[in-house]
Amino acid sequence: MTYLKKSLVFAALLILILGLSSISILAQESSGIPFDKLKTPTKLQDIVNNFDKLEYKFSSFKAGEKIQQINVKFQYQGKEKVDNLQTDKIFIESSTNKSSQISQMTFWLNDGQIVKLIQDKQQIPATIANSMKNKFLQSIFFPFYHFEELNLKKIASEAKVTRTQEMIDEKEIDIIKIESDNLAESGLESGSVKLADFEEFMMTVGFTYLTLEEAEAEYDEALFEVTGIELR
Repeated sequence: MTYLKKSLVFAALLILILGLSSISILAQESSGIPFDKLKTPTKLQDIVNNFDKLEYKFSSFKAGEKIQQINVKFQYQGKEKVDNLQTDKIFIESSTNKSSQISQMTFWLNDGQIVKLIQDKQQIPATIANSMKNKFLQSIFFPFYHFEELNLKKIASEAKVTRTQEMIDEKEIDIIKIESDNLAESGLESGSVKLADFEEFMMTVGFTYLTLEEAEAEYDEALFEVTGIELR
């Protein structure tokens, strides 16, 4: 299978299944959430700048039955010279419970541009890699793009907001959880979002939602969860 076909099949698979003790805080106090610190990563450079490791899973359900789960692992592997250019080396692995196949990609990135790409042991020309970069990266990190589309500040103003601490990858993380059953404007029946507060910035580390009954969707429930994280 050609690189272009493989990339499109991989992107289509992801997009298909995605479609898209606590202290309670009163809803009117949700403005106290430091939304100016919210920096959900939607670009590869965002990931490179902030993380040594980022792992997540996205599961979709229909009538209570899991129909698919995607697992993604990102790992920063340091600096490396390629064609006399200083690059950031990045490894991404993705898999699904629908297949035993594991997709692996290694990028060498310079100033936001792919200098070299190896996908499943096949080297891809840099020109082709850069032309496809946005499409397949958006498919890989789709949960973060999906989250960014939500008007979270407005949702939080009318939602239940709690603060707690949770373990992620054996690390205790400060979590702000926003729960709402008034999400019809977003095409949802109900949902919750978990924000991790890392002092210097916040990002989403999880969300769940139920779609509206009248919505014609491939699934009616979704779960996104960051399972591993190491900051740079």
